[in-house]
Amino acid sequence: MNSKPAGLQTLLRLFAYFAGVVLLACLLSPPLYWVGTWLAEIGVLPVVKGFPFHRYFSRSVQISAIVLLLPAFRGIGIRGFSDLGLQPNLQWRRDLISGFLLALVPVILLGAGYVLSGVFSPKPNFDSVGFLRIGGTAAVVSTIEEFLFRGVLLGLAVAVMPRYVAALLSAVLFAVVHFMRTSRQALEVPVGWLSGFEQLPLAFSSAPPWPLLGWGFLSLFIAGLLLAYATLQTRSLFIPIGLHAGWIFGQQSLQLVAQFRPKPPDSLLPWVGPNVVSGAVPTGLIPAFVLLATCVLVWVYLRRVSRTS
Repeated sequence: MNSKPAGLQTLLRLFAYFAGVVLLACLLSPPLYWVGTWLAEIGVLPVVKGFPFHRYFSRSVQISAIVLLLPAFRGIGIRGFSDLGLQPNLQWRRDLISGFLLALVPVILLGAGYVLSGVFSPKPNFDSVGFLRIGGTAAVVSTIEEFLFRGVLLGLAVAVMPRYVAALLSAVLFAVVHFMRTSRQALEVPVGWLSGFEQLPLAFSSAPPWPLLGWGFLSLFIAGLLLAYATLQTRSLFIPIGLHAGWIFGQQSLQLVAQFRPKPPDSLLPWVGPNVVSGAVPTGLIPAFVLLATCVLVWVYLRRVSRTS
């Protein structure tokens, strides 16, 4: 594993990176909002017309994380992917496709069961082009999140703590971050230099209510553990990227073609509830069992398929 500086010093530098990302996002988001609004008004960038400030703040966090990543690597002592425990994967195409299918097929079966049992009802009309949008979202989000959570965070954690503790920590953080959604701000509210900092106390204000929050956390935690396991076993991100993309594509496709019916939404819990976090995270014991079944499928795949052939 990583032979570079580890221990308390590495953890402190990692926390400094996250603090720097938040600080830079707070400072960057107001001018980004002003420039984007001006470009939309003069017709140069009409696609962002009417975008509220909280969306600019979210994009600023992503931009800041990417901008500060290289300096953070150098400060921690990371010079390449091998320092994060990652190695070249000669079977990357097979692993990527297999991961995608191992995640997608159980989700399709789960969705079919939902529709047949009346939990979800098919929508009379839906835009088939939406599948292209969902596919693009699945590809981009899964690649970025797996690089940050399993590549960077898990790789650094394994360097300073036991593997099982690192996997648990990465799974918890993976679940928590998905509920950090800043509050929607009315368009008429003026944006100033401190508007980014004002978003920080509202980080969890858009989280779903209990018990949906707890069930959503359980699903994300199981998924995070599986993604960490696949990364540690293969020392590669391709199975995790495939799994992540398959889950996103399957769950958001279900939201596109069908609608959750029960009222109130938590009336069928603990067995099943509505999807949360933009329709990508299922809730309830049944989805948790499906995720555990995917864990078994991945375990069988990794045992049956040679990593050297």
